[in-house]
Amino acid sequence: MKIKILLAAAGIVASLAGLYTYHNIAAANNSNKEEIAYRQEMGNLICDIKEYGQEHGKGDFFIIANGGAGLMESNEMFPEDDCDKLKAHLDGVMVESVNYGWDMAMDNPTPVEDQEIFHDLLTEAKKSGVVPLVLDYCREKPETQKSYREDRDYGYLGWVSARRDLDRLPKEAPNNNNDRACTELSQAKNYLVLLNPEAFSSKESYIASLAASNYDLLIIDAYYGDSMLTPQDVARLQYKPGGSRRLVASYMSVGEAEDYRPYWQPKWKTNPPDWMWIANGDWEGNYRVRYWSKDWQKMLMGSPQSYLDQILSAGFDGAFLDVIDVFYAFEDIANQ
Repeated sequence: MKIKILLAAAGIVASLAGLYTYHNIAAANNSNKEEIAYRQEMGNLICDIKEYGQEHGKGDFFIIANGGAGLMESNEMFPEDDCDKLKAHLDGVMVESVNYGWDMAMDNPTPVEDQEIFHDLLTEAKKSGVVPLVLDYCREKPETQKSYREDRDYGYLGWVSARRDLDRLPKEAPNNNNDRACTELSQAKNYLVLLNPEAFSSKESYIASLAASNYDLLIIDAYYGDSMLTPQDVARLQYKPGGSRRLVASYMSVGEAEDYRPYWQPKWKTNPPDWMWIANGDWEGNYRVRYWSKDWQKMLMGSPQSYLDQILSAGFDGAFLDVIDVFYAFEDIANQ
């Protein structure tokens, strides 16, 4: 597992402020000018994933959209009916660096004007019954305490990471520690994101460390190294040390293809499929995709080898969908 899994997720901060950077635009072909309703297509994909997960996995399979806050309010690009449909399907939406961690810098406070944008969008989510999750990046205790305070006051489910790489399990107990069972996202009092387990000496050490934690919600990758977690691994993580149930969600990028995933074919670097758009110049090995393409969506779900089907087979309670906000980049190109 490469560290870029998390780093790809960090794009939400810039994108919601209209600063989503992209590179190698010359590599994109004329199909970028297609008449595509980018927000509607992303909303439809999220809804399809939710319905597929419930039909083929657990009836209460849940979805968290990282980078999806911009879809929480309707506008001329995202009609009200589509917005309402998405919010009815979506269980949670995450925004990174609402309070701290701005511009990829630890403890860096987020500008007030950008905070206001985030608060408006997360308020829309909350009013619709979508759980608002916030992930800040702080090392200093005063900033960490302030972040948790702000999240509590706004009614957000917050977590503060002392590491931008999300590769360690904090030594301290979860903020707002909870021994009771958590069987649905709205019951969660705390959560953890750990997407890069390379620091652990073995899969057993990794699983054992997570199992010994007391978080209500674990957001992790479905893989340790090149191996998919087994149903036994996931079942072990679904219970806290005291025996009460908790939720375990798997990472799943829907807006970018990653060359370290099992679905990747080496020939794509020189002969890319039609659904591949451009390389993400910020994170090597990540390629933005035309997420509305049926061929791309077939890689995500619909066969035993597809991404979501493997997540469902492993027994995860939900999926953490990443790079939702790639639609901003397509809109920027279309408007040029």
